[in-house]
Amino acid sequence: MAEFEETKSADTDSIIAKSKNAFNYVKNLSHFERYEILLNASKLLEQNSENFARTIAGEAGKPLKYARNEVKRAAITTLFSAEESKRIHGETVPMDIEPRGVNRFAFYTREPIGPVLAITPFNDPLNLVAHKIGPAIAAGNSVINKPSTLTPISAVNLKDILIKSGLQEDAIQILFTSGEGEVMRAILNSDEIKRVTFTGGVDAGRRILGMGRIKKYSMELGNDSPVIIWNDADLDNAAELVTEAAFESQGENCIHAQRILIKDDVYDYVKNRIVELSSKLRIGDPLDESTDIGPMISESEALRVEDSVKRAVADGADLLLGGERDQAFMHPTVLELSDTSLPIWGNEIFGPVTMLKKIRSFEEAISLANGTAYGLQAGVFTSDLDLAMLSIEKLDFGTVLINDTSDFRIDTMPFGGLKNSGIGREGVRFSIEDMTEMKLAIIKR
Repeated sequence: MAEFEETKSADTDSIIAKSKNAFNYVKNLSHFERYEILLNASKLLEQNSENFARTIAGEAGKPLKYARNEVKRAAITTLFSAEESKRIHGETVPMDIEPRGVNRFAFYTREPIGPVLAITPFNDPLNLVAHKIGPAIAAGNSVINKPSTLTPISAVNLKDILIKSGLQEDAIQILFTSGEGEVMRAILNSDEIKRVTFTGGVDAGRRILGMGRIKKYSMELGNDSPVIIWNDADLDNAAELVTEAAFESQGENCIHAQRILIKDDVYDYVKNRIVELSSKLRIGDPLDESTDIGPMISESEALRVEDSVKRAVADGADLLLGGERDQAFMHPTVLELSDTSLPIWGNEIFGPVTMLKKIRSFEEAISLANGTAYGLQAGVFTSDLDLAMLSIEKLDFGTVLINDTSDFRIDTMPFGGLKNSGIGREGVRFSIEDMTEMKLAIIKR
């Protein structure tokens, strides 16, 4: 669809210098000017939504109906960034809380932090770029974006939209390079880069931390999302939502519903409904309006998922549906597990696979849900308020959703998790706060 020249090591000094100079431009834009640029970009995203959606479907394999949803979210994310750019402010700090502070008045402001390195993945190639660029510009910073080498076109198109909206061209630099080469090492080790924001896998996050100098990092790293379905829930609604949450965008989503824990006395009914609904999903061309599941990002990723399923079945998991692969297409797969010590249970699959497990008590459900190294989002279906509150208290996840799956997010939400799911919390307002520094003023009267 497009060709880009790979960023060379010799270019890094120029890229950093341009970003530093552009920072001086962006930070001196008034809050209203930043607002206008981002507002205009949001409007242009809406006006060009179909072109953006088809680009996402073409480069990421995301079915068109989900690609359209992503463009809508990116426009909203950019609008949220515009609105929050007018609400960046500090507050007063009481000084007379001890004798030495008497006759002193203090307040702090929030100031732009500097050039930001934003590393974005393939699975949401537009909205996750907007999630980093939008807050960075709103806060008054320049950005160097390294999109996935598999899906760079959406990032380039978003940059073009922002330039048309009035942003200086050098305020966004785009790297066309792998995540671990000399270019990335040079950028990560530059003292001019003041913050690194990354969305991707845990292992990649560790490598990034190991490659760069000490600076501020925020990372959203992954998940192994559980959903609990209790016997007092609306079972048909739960089954429908779980099926969509398991297989939307081929399961290439860090909050897709991966582990489904179902009360034993309704287990067979819910299991049969999920299998029935999953069997009706249509696999095919992501640009076809009727497609539910497109190709995974690459054949190697589909092979990885297929191998994980085969190993799980060999180790004792029951294959209820799917398991087949056709080149980069992985069929929607439903596994039934009795043994939660299998490797597939506690690791992020990042593919169109979901697992069902029968549970006998709510305590068992909570324990199994927490039995993972991740802690991003979890869902619980129940009409019992006490169980809902118990879930919120006991589940070790950054977000707990009641009567919904793990696969729900509004882009203002503080998005981050416990355990290995990340460093810091994303979400437009929280990202903006992370991309500023506090300046304290103390006046002695």
